[in-house]
Amino acid sequence: MLLGLIGVVVFIVSFLVTTGLAVWFVVKLPADYFVQNNRKTAKRVSITHWVQFLLRNLVAAGLIALGIVLSLPGVPGQGLLTILLGVMVSDFPGKERLERKIASYPKVLETLNRLRARFSKPPLVM
Repeated sequence: MLLGLIGVVVFIVSFLVTTGLAVWFVVKLPADYFVQNNRKTAKRVSITHWVQFLLRNLVAAGLIALGIVLSLPGVPGQGLLTILLGVMVSDFPGKERLERKIASYPKVLETLNRLRARFSKPPLVM
C-alpha cells in the first residue's frame, strides 16, 4: 500500500516537473531558434568548459532517457518535447540538424507553437 502511494507521488511529481520544464524552455526559445545558420559557435578549451560540457551532456542524456520513457504507451507526459529538450541541452556534432528534424514534425511544431501562443510568444520559424 505504502509502496503504491510512493509510486503515485513520484509519478505525479515527475509528470509536473517534466511538463513544467518543457513549457518553460519552449516559451524562452527565440522564434528563430531553428533557422539554419542562426547560431554562432565558439571554441573554448578551459577546464570549466569541459566540466560544463560534461554536465550538460549528462543532463541531456537524462532528459532524453526520460523522454523515451514518457513516450511509452500508458505513461503520461510530454515524451517528444522532453527528448527535444534533451537534444537542445546537449552538445554534439549534428545537433542542430536533429533539432530541426524533431521540431519539424507537424504534431511537435503545432504543440510548440500552441504553447508559445498561450504565453503570447510568436510562433517558431522553421
